[in-house]
Amino acid sequence: MRGRLASAAAACVMTMLASGAPAAQSAVESPRLGVCLSLSPKVSVSARGAAVVLAESNAIWIQHGVGLRWTEQSGNHCDRVIALKADQDALPEDVTSESALGWVPFVEGRARQLVFLRVGRARMLVDALSPGSRPEGLTELLLARLLGRSLAHELGHVLLNSRSHEESGLMRARYRAGDVLSVPTSAYTLNAVERARLIAHSTGQRRQVAQ
Repeated sequence: MRGRLASAAAACVMTMLASGAPAAQSAVESPRLGVCLSLSPKVSVSARGAAVVLAESNAIWIQHGVGLRWTEQSGNHCDRVIALKADQDALPEDVTSESALGWVPFVEGRARQLVFLRVGRARMLVDALSPGSRPEGLTELLLARLLGRSLAHELGHVLLNSRSHEESGLMRARYRAGDVLSVPTSAYTLNAVERARLIAHSTGQRRQVAQ
């Protein structure tokens, strides 16, 4: 019985991985904006988890002409460089509400090229989805997908240079862990005003560096 459960869980993991970014990537052949992300070693995800985080976030942003990659994969194709850090990296002036999965510091009304994620809180939310035993590989996959979607949202604050939230879409204020099981990445959209703002900031502020 335990063996059959493990096999079913493994099949579930492979199915979820197969439904990630590559299919969405074909929607936009040549992204207008190449964003490179530098990953702090304090962001406690495995190499495989980091790949899923990037794929999940990229599947959302590629719909809007933005391609994401880690800096070590970048070559010379970065229009923007944005740092991804853990909450443990935050200075006292950067810290925000304990309930936030992620956040972007603003200075004098401008977004810094910096995103913080709370991996520990994301893990707590994933663990609450189904109390009890769960294959570790599935837990890590769900965690990475939730972090990837949270990262995509916070990148919206940076790329749009806006603190604003919307009722729905990518920039809605609250994310639920259960969404990674039932809501496709195609639902994380920008409205017309946000798309216009993205284009304006993409063309006018290229080659900004993480700080």
